[in-house]
Amino acid sequence: MTKVKTIVISSVLAVSVAAISGCATKQDETLNNYMTFFSMGTTAALVAQKGEEAAQMSVKEQNDLFDALCGDIYALMTSVENSISSSLRTSYIWKFNEAEPGSEVELDETAYEILETAKSVYEFTQGYYNPAVWYSVDLYGFTTRPEGYERAPYDRDKATTEGGASYLPLPEDKYVQAFKELSAHFSEVELSERDGKYYAYKPEATVEVDGAEYSLRLDLGGIGKGWTVNAVADMLDERGYTYGYFNFGTSSITVNSFSGSDGKYTISFTDPRGTGGYCSYKIKDENLSTSGDYENYYMIDGTRYCHIIDPTSGSPIQTGIASATVIGGSAAEDDALTTALMAMGKEKAVGFINDNPEYFGGKIVTLLVIEGDKGTIITNDPDNITIRNQNYTLGNTVSDGKIILN
Repeated sequence: MTKVKTIVISSVLAVSVAAISGCATKQDETLNNYMTFFSMGTTAALVAQKGEEAAQMSVKEQNDLFDALCGDIYALMTSVENSISSSLRTSYIWKFNEAEPGSEVELDETAYEILETAKSVYEFTQGYYNPAVWYSVDLYGFTTRPEGYERAPYDRDKATTEGGASYLPLPEDKYVQAFKELSAHFSEVELSERDGKYYAYKPEATVEVDGAEYSLRLDLGGIGKGWTVNAVADMLDERGYTYGYFNFGTSSITVNSFSGSDGKYTISFTDPRGTGGYCSYKIKDENLSTSGDYENYYMIDGTRYCHIIDPTSGSPIQTGIASATVIGGSAAEDDALTTALMAMGKEKAVGFINDNPEYFGGKIVTLLVIEGDKGTIITNDPDNITIRNQNYTLGNTVSDGKIILN
């Protein structure tokens, strides 16, 4: 049996190699333990193998169980997408987005639970995670619109540089400010449950620009992937899949044990500005999520504009944090937290981590800060990090559990 246990992680959590190779008891039988999926506009990969009980099962029995697992995971992913997709006209979140301001919208249980988690992290981060920045994301050209979506008044046609590269011109400030103001009303979204049904109240707040009125719209795609990873992690545990991982697209992964050596995977994070991994950790039996500024972005006059919006400005982040990762706890919460940490910037993010020791205790938080041609890694676990890009330096120590910047 060949065993490879390095999982390469970028801001897109890309698994570069299979982590478990199947062993068969008969020459004509092959153990299936790897599957890929496509949902929510991205790919997912599953590697799963049972523990000691596998020795008592035939390859066919194991394959039948694995096929059933894959079917249930795909059904789960499809259900979540049908519930919360902001680009699917039949989803509950689409119905919320299209509803009249001041109305109550019925949700399914999935949308309700994910939105409930989003509200919790919004409050915890004091608004630095805000799923109501849909219009700001769309304004800068980073949303996925459904087929037939009408051209918006703020849409611009792409321009071309002298070198032939295309880019989206920056939007007018009146739209930036209006949509920032609108997103601040996310705190007024109210959830309720009555007679076994779930509801969300859409705030009355609207903004108007040049005679066009806009009401609150939500995008729960990122946190929804993390929520799905949590559900898959529970599924793997309940069915006795001890080894492997489930990696969902651009943000989240659950890592079980590796079937060999110390049982840990080496998680390597891809350098956002270079090649290879910039750092790595060895972990097992953990969820993690990561965000980055380099998979979905464009450059104008040397400035990077990415899909992560700073709710305090209404524009793509300009904080210097190129990547943020949280290992441990809920993948859904981690997904939202990494977005918030990137929007906070270095000093505020470090202060936030230090001020919440009960929450971050036992978790690993890592930030990569890029300032000019200098890269600095900040982490609350400097003893266990392996820095792989020697051009980057560790930018802190830890004392009494608190990050101390150099």
